[in-house]
Amino acid sequence: MPLPPRVPPPAEPAAAAPPTGDAAVSPAASPSVTRPRSAAPSARPSPETNVRETIESILVAFILAFIFRAFVVEAFVIPTGSMAPTLYGAHVRLRCPDCGYTFDVGYSTGSHDDTNIPSEAARPAFRCPNCDYVLSSVPNQAVRFGDRILVLKYLNLFQPPQRWDVVVFKSPDEADKHDKADPEYAQNYIKRLVGLPNESILILDGDVYKGPFNADHPADFQIERKSSSAQMALWRMIYDNDYLPQGLERTEREAKWQQPWRPVGAENGWNLNDPAHPERPSRTFTFDNLQGSAAIAYEADDPHWRGFNDWLSYDVLTNWGSNSPTSGGSAPRQPVSDLKLSCFYRRREGDGPLRMVLSKTDDCFVAELSRGKARLLRSKRVPGVGENDLRTEGERALASVDVPELATGDFEQVEFSNVDYRVTLRIHGREVLTTSDAQYSPNVEELWKRASGASQDPFPYPIARIEGSGQRADIQHLQLARDIYYLNYSSMHPTFWASPRLIMHLNAGEYFVLGDNSLISGDARFWHVPVDLPREGLYVDSGRVPERFMLGRAFFVYWPAGYRPGSWIPYAIIPDFAEMRFIH
Repeated sequence: MPLPPRVPPPAEPAAAAPPTGDAAVSPAASPSVTRPRSAAPSARPSPETNVRETIESILVAFILAFIFRAFVVEAFVIPTGSMAPTLYGAHVRLRCPDCGYTFDVGYSTGSHDDTNIPSEAARPAFRCPNCDYVLSSVPNQAVRFGDRILVLKYLNLFQPPQRWDVVVFKSPDEADKHDKADPEYAQNYIKRLVGLPNESILILDGDVYKGPFNADHPADFQIERKSSSAQMALWRMIYDNDYLPQGLERTEREAKWQQPWRPVGAENGWNLNDPAHPERPSRTFTFDNLQGSAAIAYEADDPHWRGFNDWLSYDVLTNWGSNSPTSGGSAPRQPVSDLKLSCFYRRREGDGPLRMVLSKTDDCFVAELSRGKARLLRSKRVPGVGENDLRTEGERALASVDVPELATGDFEQVEFSNVDYRVTLRIHGREVLTTSDAQYSPNVEELWKRASGASQDPFPYPIARIEGSGQRADIQHLQLARDIYYLNYSSMHPTFWASPRLIMHLNAGEYFVLGDNSLISGDARFWHVPVDLPREGLYVDSGRVPERFMLGRAFFVYWPAGYRPGSWIPYAIIPDFAEMRFIH
């Protein structure tokens, strides 16, 4: 994603004068401090001395500021959405009138003017990513300017860049962006660092794999799992049950909204509606069956929109273009099976287990929560079963642990995830169970065949479900999220770096970067012009970032995308202070 020329941060307000009265008393005015009688009175400085000292102080301040900006921290602006939603470029923020969910859609103006307001005729329909409501008409929305960030410069002089850092660098692509006669590599880019020197990098089924330099066989590669802080920033919400539609008419759809969490089978103990108003959906799911068991499963009406795929609402308005499921990129929607299921769970009565279930390819994992205990189990899916049906065989326990919180009868925050071939159960943010590489790891050879086109058998659709048994319980704040999915193929770019057809081999002093918004990011996968600076003795093959092009690591959003306090103010002058954040 290109970055515009650097901009200084907003001017700081002038320092306030010291308060008077009891709040601040100067030593000379304090009654407890007296001047010795023998001390001679100090001479007052001349006006010329005062002016000279003031000028010297201002010059020193300017010099220090320039040194700080040049060598320590510098401010940059995010102009596009290739790192969204980690970092926002120019965009419009919308609120669904039916469920109240707030979401952002990217906007490319061709300039950095935050006063652009799209006309009614140019504005297409908007689609809520949470409840699928189509906003066919919305009030005028000022385009929000991109996030302003702080970058630690020359950090690599003291610490080498780390995988999963968000880095700013001089782009090896579009070297003649500003001067075609004399390429200067003046364009700044910001991406996520995924490949380090002396490595081979490969993207398979949305994940990053690393091998030794010049590796060219599946057995040479192993998956690179994201750091915990990076993973938190890269989850993408599929559905949040706290945002329930209020029943607005849906002119774009034949049927009205239905709860995507649905009972499995006829006999059931689940109630997903409001007990006082059975016709209304509820934010609290209850299970009441002390003798039997039953399940609910996530089933999207239209998997193109809210199913387990890499569709991102941010992309549908790039250039105010098409709102089709395949807009925003040349590749079709890819199924994503790296999922996170989270909720607040309370057992009111009974000793039966609650089971949270996630499947990936032909594997099925279960987090089983009993009174005071948790278990992690694995089984195999039975082939040939319907897309939304789940039948397994050979279930076995992988690990178990005592969890005193599960015996209290209070609401407990539970998070169950399968991401980067690691299954994890967390209670109140504390990791209690996780798989090891020996228990669960990818079949790189099979993934390689699929990415190369040698295997055409589709993976089974992932399944997320919750099973209750022998208890009365409540579930609140239920959320389902997916991981980022890095594409490794595009019909418009047959030569695609980090694919099995073109493995990325990094020499010493070379890095490989990707954008968090994989569908629209013009990152290193697409670069096919080498860096050639003979006068500097530098030649680097395409798709790589030379070490000397690295500017620093982005670490803080100090001025989030601004908004207008009222329609009478033409500029988005107020930052969204609630979104000031560290960058992970």
